[in-house]
Amino acid sequence: MRSCDPSFFCFTIQRVIIISLIGMSGCDLHNEVVTPRRADDGEFSTTVQPIFDRQCGGASCHGGGPRGFAGGVDLTSYGGIFRGSRFGTIVVSGSPFMSHLLQAINQYDTTLSPISSVAMPAGRDPLPESDVRKIASWIEQGARDDDGRLPFPEPRPLGKVLFTSQSVDLVGVLDLQTNLIMRYVTVGNPLPFSAPPQAPHNVQIDDQGKYYYVTLISANVLKKFDAVSNVSLGQVNVGTSPAHVVVTADGATAYVTNFDPAGRVYAVQTETMQVRKVITAPPLMKSTHGARLSHDGKYLYIGSNGNDLLHVILTTNDSVVAHIPVAADVPPIGSFSHKPYQIAVRSDDRFIYVTLNGTNQVSVIERSGETFTLLKTLDVGIRPLQCEVTRDQRFLYVCNQGSGSVTVIDAQAHTVLTTISDVGPQPHGIDITEDSRLVYVTCENRSAPIPPHHPLIGSKDPGFVAVIDVGTQSVIKRVEVGGFAAGVSVTPGEGN
Repeated sequence: MRSCDPSFFCFTIQRVIIISLIGMSGCDLHNEVVTPRRADDGEFSTTVQPIFDRQCGGASCHGGGPRGFAGGVDLTSYGGIFRGSRFGTIVVSGSPFMSHLLQAINQYDTTLSPISSVAMPAGRDPLPESDVRKIASWIEQGARDDDGRLPFPEPRPLGKVLFTSQSVDLVGVLDLQTNLIMRYVTVGNPLPFSAPPQAPHNVQIDDQGKYYYVTLISANVLKKFDAVSNVSLGQVNVGTSPAHVVVTADGATAYVTNFDPAGRVYAVQTETMQVRKVITAPPLMKSTHGARLSHDGKYLYIGSNGNDLLHVILTTNDSVVAHIPVAADVPPIGSFSHKPYQIAVRSDDRFIYVTLNGTNQVSVIERSGETFTLLKTLDVGIRPLQCEVTRDQRFLYVCNQGSGSVTVIDAQAHTVLTTISDVGPQPHGIDITEDSRLVYVTCENRSAPIPPHHPLIGSKDPGFVAVIDVGTQSVIKRVEVGGFAAGVSVTPGEGN
C-alpha cells in the first residue's frame, strides 16, 4: 500500500480519550484442545497470511516499518493479529460479522459483515471478493492457527468479563488479561437479523464459574450456557419482560424479575431449568427489576420500580417478609416517583444500596439482623441504573445513564467522593473484579452519541465497555462492543 489511515480502528481524539492497555503481559494464544481441520479449511499460513502479505504488508501500513504498524495493527503473523490494534480487538474467533478487520476489507456483502466507511487497503482497489470470503471463512471456523488451535485458551489467567449486547442478541466475552474480546455468543436470533432481536438484557455467571444465565427481555425466557464452551444448555419461560437474574451461592437456584406491572419473581431450579415457584406480593410488588442476594444467602432483595419499595424475601421458603420504602416520603403502601432500578449489597451484609432512577438518588438501607432501616438517600447523577460495591467495602459505584458518568461513594461514611464524568454514552451495567482494582461499565450508546471508530453500513450502532481503575478513579480503557451494551458479569468472583 502507498498510504494508510493512521486512525485505523480508532476514534478521533476529539471524540474520546484513549489510554493505553493495562496488564498487557504476554498472552498465550494457543488452546490446549486441538480440533481436527476440515479438508477445505486450509491453514492460516498458506491461505490467510499470504493475502495480508500481498495486500496489507507494506512498510507504511501493517507490515511494520520506521513508523511502526499503522493503527497498531500487525498483520505479519498470527500472534500479531491477536494482539489487536491500539484500540481493541480486530478479529473475534467465530464471529466474522463482529470482526473489525473484516468490516474494513469487506466492500461486497452486508450479510457477511457490516461495511466500514473507511475501506482497506487504503488508496488501492478493494481486495478480491474471493480473498475476503477466505478470511471470513477462517474467522467463522474459529480463526485457528496452523495446528487447528483456537485463540485465547480456557481457563484465562486472570478471568473473563461477560456482557450483553442487547440490540444484536449477543453475549460478549472479554479477556481480563488483555481487555480483548475473546468470543461473541449468539443467544437470540443470529446475525444478520431476519427477525427482531430477542434482546439479552442481563447476564450472570455463577460463583463456580461453570454456567452463565441470560435474560431475553423480548422473548420472555431465561437461557443457561456453559461458561467455557458457550454451548446453550436449556431455557425456560420466566414471565413477561424478564430483567435481572441472580444465582444462589451454590448455583442451584436462579431468581428472575419481571419488569412488567404484575411484578413477579421466578425461582428457577438451574439443574433442570424448570420454574420452582412464582413469587408475588400484590398489590405492593409492581414492575420488579433489581434483584440481589445477601452474602449470607438468607435474603433476596427485590426492587419494585413501579411502587418505590424494596421487598425482602426469605430464601428458605421464598416468602416475602418485608416491604421497605426506598425514601422518607414513600408511604407504606408505596408510591411511584423514585423508581428503584437496581440493588447492591456490601460484602458484610450490613448495608443495601438501591438506585432511584426517578429522583437521581441512591438509598442506603441498614440491616441489623432481621431489621431493615432506611438510613439516608444520596444525590447522584441523572437516571442512575446499576450500582456495585467493591469487595473490600471501600467504594460504591453508580452508573448514571442520563449524564454519562459514574458516581463514586464512600461505602463506609456514605458520602459522595467524586464523579467520573467521561465514562461513555449511557452507562448501564457495572461489575467489579474480585480484587477490587478494576470496574467494568457497559455503555448503551443508543443513537450513537459517540460514533464507532469508522461508521458502519448494515449494523446497529456499537456499545462500549469502559474500564475504570479504582486507584485513580479514572477511565483507563474503552472497548467498542456490540450494540446496546447492558448487563455485565465478572468472573472469577463471588456475588450476583
